[in-house]
Amino acid sequence: MTAALGGPRQWRSTLRRAAVAGLAGLSLGLSASATDLDLSLPDLGRPASDTLSLGEEARMGQEMMREIRRRITLVEDPAVNAYIRDLGGRIASVSDRPAGFYRFFVIDDDRINAFALPGGYIGLNSGLIVQGRTESELGGVIAHEVAHITQRHIARRMEVAERTGIRTAALVLAGLLIGTQDPQAGMATATTGMAAGVDTQLRYSREHELEADRVGIRMLADADLNPDGMADFFKLLDDESRYRSAAPSFLSTHPLTEMRLAEARERGEALRGGTPFESPDHAYIRARLQVQAADQAEDALARFNDALEDDPDHPGARYGLALALIRDNRPDEAIEQLQSLRDAVGDHALHYLGLAEAEKAARRDEAAVAWIEEGLSLFPGDEALRYTLAEIRLLADEPSRARRVSSELVSERDDAPELWALHARVTREAGDEAASILATARFYAVQADFEAALSQLNRLDGLPLTSRQRARADDLRERWRDRLSRQE
Repeated sequence: MTAALGGPRQWRSTLRRAAVAGLAGLSLGLSASATDLDLSLPDLGRPASDTLSLGEEARMGQEMMREIRRRITLVEDPAVNAYIRDLGGRIASVSDRPAGFYRFFVIDDDRINAFALPGGYIGLNSGLIVQGRTESELGGVIAHEVAHITQRHIARRMEVAERTGIRTAALVLAGLLIGTQDPQAGMATATTGMAAGVDTQLRYSREHELEADRVGIRMLADADLNPDGMADFFKLLDDESRYRSAAPSFLSTHPLTEMRLAEARERGEALRGGTPFESPDHAYIRARLQVQAADQAEDALARFNDALEDDPDHPGARYGLALALIRDNRPDEAIEQLQSLRDAVGDHALHYLGLAEAEKAARRDEAAVAWIEEGLSLFPGDEALRYTLAEIRLLADEPSRARRVSSELVSERDDAPELWALHARVTREAGDEAASILATARFYAVQADFEAALSQLNRLDGLPLTSRQRARADDLRERWRDRLSRQE
């Protein structure tokens, strides 16, 4: 039997592959219970680094991200991505790891879900962003996922798998062998082995969810968001599931218990302090995603007109109606809506973005640029405004002016794939093929696809390069080859 199972190194490799397959997303699982309000953290065993080093964790996350990017459609809206990165960074800044360690991304999926991967990668479905009624509810989900990473839950589960895996697998294999002679006895032996492993993993999964709740609620409070946000979101989903034929996706696999909801509520109440700060961005970003997700422009128009009947002054609904009008090829009406919204609530960067998008839809590019420049005079660092300015300059056949903008964007935010994709387009139109290839290589690298990134660098062979470009290519090639060698 030992020969069939393989040696210790083979066991370790097999268990890790199984852990990756089974724990690829530490989602906001809703199944746990607790009996007290102890704000301290539990001791869940020996340090996770004994099982999985931080370097191994990073490589595992990169490999998972490469597969996600290849198989799943991500949201490309620069305003949505900038907002989620900013909100995620705000919460991560109060964690026990540097905010720059994390990578936040949005999946184009109307189901409600979120997950954390090793190495600091956190994914949110667009449906989850739309479902959250407040920034603190959305922040509660993000804080929960950040906590999964700070507490190294994947490494801890793998530690459990290594401690229980050999006995479990031996029982299952023994059951299969026994089953060739006595099917009933063999099934009983195999089932015992599987049940033992599943029970241990479930117990640790519940403990990890509770720990992520506790740590996440503390981070919400420390980030000046409402610490009730997590419990409010749990309650929202629990209430909605009562009236649906099918529960939200993660509720169907991770049922919410009354005890867990009660504990989250108690913890939030215990941490209430000053007045939470929630930005108006959340309502506008929700509206952008709702308009993009609508099957037809008419659906989006109906949605926001209905919302305005209930609350005629709701900024998010008024903004959403304007974006729906743009989608319905009615840009002038959209401009009127956005101007009225500015008069009512004051200036906001996303108002100027909407005005520019309306002028762009009407093919009035100079008017669009004027709105962006006015917006940037008030909000000079806004990422979405600058991204749109580069696009408009590119459409106007002004790649040199577009390049100045895209170069600034990637120098300030070098972890955003959509910015590298923009810079690759801009430099190609500007006639700098080498710069475009380098930008495309960076586009793949920030998505952890180092093989594709190196393949792009090979395209530089034979091209005239500046000394700076050549040095940059050599540095990147060495760095990415090292990353790949350490993944093998």
